[in-house]
Order: sequence, then structure tokens, then C-alpha cells
Amino acid sequence: MKRALVTTFFLLAGLCIAYFLVILGYGGIGTSFCGIWPFFALLFIIMGIFTGRSELHRDGLPRFLPTFVFTTFGMGVAVFALIMGSVMAESHKTVDTVPDYCIVMGARVYPNGISRTLMYRLDKACEAFEENRETKLVVAGGQERGDAVPEALAMYNYLILKGVPGERIILQPHGTSTAEIITRALRLIDTDIRFLKTPKGPGDKVWAEDYIPSVGIITSDYHLLRACRIAHKQGVEDPVPISAESDSILYPHQCVRESLAFVKDLLMGNFSIDRDPERR
Repeated sequence: MKRALVTTFFLLAGLCIAYFLVILGYGGIGTSFCGIWPFFALLFIIMGIFTGRSELHRDGLPRFLPTFVFTTFGMGVAVFALIMGSVMAESHKTVDTVPDYCIVMGARVYPNGISRTLMYRLDKACEAFEENRETKLVVAGGQERGDAVPEALAMYNYLILKGVPGERIILQPHGTSTAEIITRALRLIDTDIRFLKTPKGPGDKVWAEDYIPSVGIITSDYHLLRACRIAHKQGVEDPVPISAESDSILYPHQCVRESLAFVKDLLMGNFSIDRDPERR
């Protein structure tokens, strides 16, 4: 049994190294967070060595140590698998109707153009607008290190070239984290809602005072769970997840990276598991 476990650990380490090499060949060393795979490989190798030594030299180890190590490792793997399973399950959700507002999450902008991830998100935004031409697209994203221009500006230009009218786009060019970007976008939406509920002339069409507009999130499939939970924490009662395509080769990597980001935002209090909303 233990020999099979040792073999499994080393096989998993080999798979992590193999996938790391695939990432390097496909996206290059600059692929965000790609170093996690050598780390996973090292972790599996250590567990394999420890498992083998605990079998060969059991008398030299404290009695509680193997049980403690395997229990801790097993619980960590189980929790991570649960989070990653939730991330992947959310990525397959679809919607039938496009909401009143769609927050389009930004992504990298290179000197020679937008990233593939951002293009997928913007193309999904164009599809959403074609389904509901009354929706407003909130293009959201600041300028991170390496971005040629603020992401929101590049997104605005892309949508204009695709035929989306400028008056249906709200520009939010600030923030680099998911939580900050969504918080700032919701403030702009609140301002726009108040404007649309204020009559500006005879016969002007306005929303009723008690009308609560719907808000959706357009982002990569693997990013939906965290983004929607953050929006819910910020007071969106039922954020509408709108899934954009992601790169099939990098999808496992993105899901792993997203699972770690999910844990980080949870610990930072950017959302809670119970999903109790805090009304804006």
C-alpha cells in the first residue's frame, strides 16, 4: 500500500513538471504564477520521500509524526480540491437574459495589443450587448505593471471599434485587484442609477424609484466564482455570471491560480462563505 502511495506521489510530481514545461513552451516564463507547478512537484517529491522513509525507518520516527503529516497533507488537498471544484463548476454556468449593467473585468494589455484573455471577455461583452442593446457595459481595470495603457481604455476602444455605442459604455480605469475594480465599478453604477431615476424633462423615461437594476459580471470562466462573490459582498443581491471563453491549455493552471486567489480574498474579508449581502 505504501509503495503504491510513494509511486503515486512521484507520478504526480512528474505530471506537475510536465505541465510546467507545457506552460513554458506555450506561454513562456512570463506566464503569471507558473512557478506554482515546480512547487507542487517539490511538495509531492517530499511526501514521496517521507512516505518511503516512514516505511523503512518507522522506529526512528515519533509515533505521531506520520499520522500528523498525512492528515495535514490530506486535509489540505481535500480543501483545495473542494475550492477548485467550485471554481470549475461556476465556470460552466450560463444565463438566459442579459442584465441592466454588465461589469466587464479587465486583463493584460500589451504594447502590441490586448491579451487573448481580454479579447475573449470583450467578445463576450459584444455578444451580451447584441442580446440586450439596453444594457450598459462597465469596462473596468486600471494600469498594472506591464500594461501599455489602462485596461479600461483599451477595452473602450475595442468595443467602439466593434460597433458598441459610446453612450452604452461606462469607463472605470482604476484598480488592479478584483475587489477594488468591482467596488469602483459598482460606485459608478450607483451614480448612473440615481441619474436614470431622476426626471430631466417632460416625458422623460426614468426608472421607478423602487426599481433595482440587475448587475452581471463578464469575465473568464475560471474567474466567475470569486468575482460574483465579491460583487455579492458589495451588495449586489444576485450577480449574474456571464462566462467568457478561456485558453483550454492554460485552463488547469488558471483554475489552480484562481483557487489560491479565492483563499486570499476570503481571508482578506472581500467576501464570505455565507454570502450575506451588505447592501450598497
